[in-house]
Amino acid sequence: MRRILQVFYVSFSAIIFAAAIQNDFLPFGSPFLGLFAITPLYLALRNSCSYLESSLLTGLQFFILHLLSSFWLGFFRDFAIFTLGASALGTGVIGLVFGCYLHYFVGGSKRNYLYDNATRIYPPLFFALIWTLYEWAKSTGFLAYPWGTLIMTSYKWSLLTQIVDITGTWGLSFLFSFFGALAGEGIYLLSSGSTPNAKFLLFNYRQLTAACITLFAISTLYGVWQLNKEYIPVKHMETVMVQQNIDSWVVGGDDQPIRISQELTDRAVEDCIAATGEKPDLVVWSESVLSYTFPESEYYYHDSPHPRPLVPYINDMDVPFVIGGAATVDREKKMYSNAALFFDKDGEYQGYYGKMQLVPFAEVIPGAQYEWVRKVLDAIVGFSSGWTPGTELTLFEVPLQAGDEVTISVPICFEDAFPMVCRALFQAGSEVFVNITNDSWSMTNSAEYQHFAIAVFRAIEFRTTLVRSTNSGYSVVVNPKGQVIADMPLFEEASIHASVPIYQRQQTLYCRLGNWLPATCFVSLLLCLVLTEKKRRAV
Repeated sequence: MRRILQVFYVSFSAIIFAAAIQNDFLPFGSPFLGLFAITPLYLALRNSCSYLESSLLTGLQFFILHLLSSFWLGFFRDFAIFTLGASALGTGVIGLVFGCYLHYFVGGSKRNYLYDNATRIYPPLFFALIWTLYEWAKSTGFLAYPWGTLIMTSYKWSLLTQIVDITGTWGLSFLFSFFGALAGEGIYLLSSGSTPNAKFLLFNYRQLTAACITLFAISTLYGVWQLNKEYIPVKHMETVMVQQNIDSWVVGGDDQPIRISQELTDRAVEDCIAATGEKPDLVVWSESVLSYTFPESEYYYHDSPHPRPLVPYINDMDVPFVIGGAATVDREKKMYSNAALFFDKDGEYQGYYGKMQLVPFAEVIPGAQYEWVRKVLDAIVGFSSGWTPGTELTLFEVPLQAGDEVTISVPICFEDAFPMVCRALFQAGSEVFVNITNDSWSMTNSAEYQHFAIAVFRAIEFRTTLVRSTNSGYSVVVNPKGQVIADMPLFEEASIHASVPIYQRQQTLYCRLGNWLPATCFVSLLLCLVLTEKKRRAV
């Protein structure tokens, strides 16, 4: 019976967590549910009697949560065996590992917490430290996947989210996991009744509760100050964003996407001229619009598609374009990059930015350089090649109709979910993030809103503007406070003219120090572990 109850706890935790993340019922998620999402998991770990039990319980929670919140990965066609299957399995394995750490600091309810292990004096605090490290680890490296995190649940509480320019999103991970663990500890203490350590644990619980309330209060006050702070633009970039809503996997070739994008562009340019008296400064089409690689195909687009070939069309528009396509890295070795292609107002191709953070096992496949790996993959899923990751922090200069110019960076697709990618682009001189994305394959509103909810933090972290021009949504302009100032509906052909505010670049604390909070969590845990083991051996 106890084991059944333990499994129920972690399953219930996964369900609450998935409901707190952006979904088709709560499009922007629920921070309130997010506060309690890990409480049942904490209770299960608090009552765990072994490392194996804690490991299996945590792995199960991670696995179920991934399937419930990222089920749309199964729509990634032939790649679904990797995008959903392998990622769910990998997330579960990560849970097995972190479950062991959680057990050391939180589990083992039958032990004498005061004398057996000094680290157990403050289990909710150590749970929060480990959870923060987990969400950082989950969002970092080749296998990084920052979806399914407490960070995502916090989106609607803008008073709290302002702290990410200091702590990064990891500050939100810590606050929410600390609160959830404290709620679990309170239930645990109430259910434990009178024990030899009850008064001691209750005293420490009160201390931790006071600390948690203080942290939330300070974060809220900081949010009030930031939201009331006036950010004055130093210039504006009149921008046309195009959302053609075509699934490139269904529609073969790029003639139809280009034609529809041209029609939508024409409408938005007319709106811009009517509103400002000038043509826009930039037109942005989404990821994966053009099928043929550059620069080899530049001449092809001088004549195609009919009746309005692309290059002459851009020349007639007399406006720079950013368009998602492919760029050749090494033709002989058949190496190509998923790229943002930049054309000047004369329609001349000026270069590309190659996507650096690729989707593992979908856009890039480890070992694909070996023939035997390619043969195995071809036999299993029918493909064995991928994109070549970009290596240069390429920025583009956009001249403004009003004079001056704007330096833009173009993180591609889920790169806007990775603070270190955007931090590198910002430090290279970017004045505004112009993201191009193609999530049309997901076929769900929840996938679109989840991507947006993760990306919006980049604007707050670096106090800059974020522009997201996507294939099917969520296409938006976000200001440095994380507020949406222009948007388009999901899964509709649409275009919009937006006057994008450009602000004076500033080095936020997070921009300067990077992931200092996870590093602090790691050092704190390591120091406590060393001191505890040293004390134990001395007894």
